Amino acid sequence: MSDSSEPQRRRPAGRLPWARPVSSEQQHRFYRQLLILCLAVIASFALPGSWARCSWIGYLGLTVLMAAMPGAGRWHRLLALASLLAELLWLIAPQTLRLAGLPLLVLFTLYVGRSLRLLLHALAREQTMDGRVLAGATAGYLLLGITGGLVLTVLASLLPGSFRDSVTGAPLLLPAIGSLAQAGPLWDHGFQRLNYFAFVTLSTVGYGDVIPTAPVVQVVCIALSVLGPLYMAVVLGVLISRFSSGGDPGGRGDSAGGES
Repeated sequence: MSDSSEPQRRRPAGRLPWARPVSSEQQHRFYRQLLILCLAVIASFALPGSWARCSWIGYLGLTVLMAAMPGAGRWHRLLALASLLAELLWLIAPQTLRLAGLPLLVLFTLYVGRSLRLLLHALAREQTMDGRVLAGATAGYLLLGITGGLVLTVLASLLPGSFRDSVTGAPLLLPAIGSLAQAGPLWDHGFQRLNYFAFVTLSTVGYGDVIPTAPVVQVVCIALSVLGPLYMAVVLGVLISRFSSGGDPGGRGDSAGGES
């Protein structure tokens, strides 16, 4: 009796224990949606004046979209809900919710980290490399930069003067979290520059026009500069191995798509 039930307990190779079965079309559709939304958020940084705040619609959309990503389970959705509530509280940001940025910083970072892990597992299960898979890999890299920009913005709000303009020597000021509603152009300009700086750091280009001065912010910048090349190395390694193996026929690819 126990011998006959043993095969039913086994999961197909390469599938996460909490993952729900998803079709290839659903997975590829998620890649496209994630890439489009990431590009929309980045494009919104170039909007003039207060229009740049429209990027927060994209942040909220990313939080909702990643809750339905391939392999997401109950705990992932609960973390998505907590991150969404923290984002909404931080956007409201009255004086009584001055510390709303701290839970946002922790929750959203954990949430995106878990989402990127699920995305990497989904990319690792791909047996061929085409434009749809490349869209998913690109979306993951852009998501890292967007998250880095959000983390730096929250830190700049919690630690005023933690960034400095290397040309003028003046601090890159963002208002404290309790006074975002009265920030005006100062907030918009600083938010755009910090997101720009996050991508410059992630890609290790390092133009040097913005300098982090607070120790905590410097550690975050170091982490971004390490994660960028690491992500490229891991993702490209996975995709190139799939491409060079020709879909791994008769190997792990068969076991991953076998009977459950």
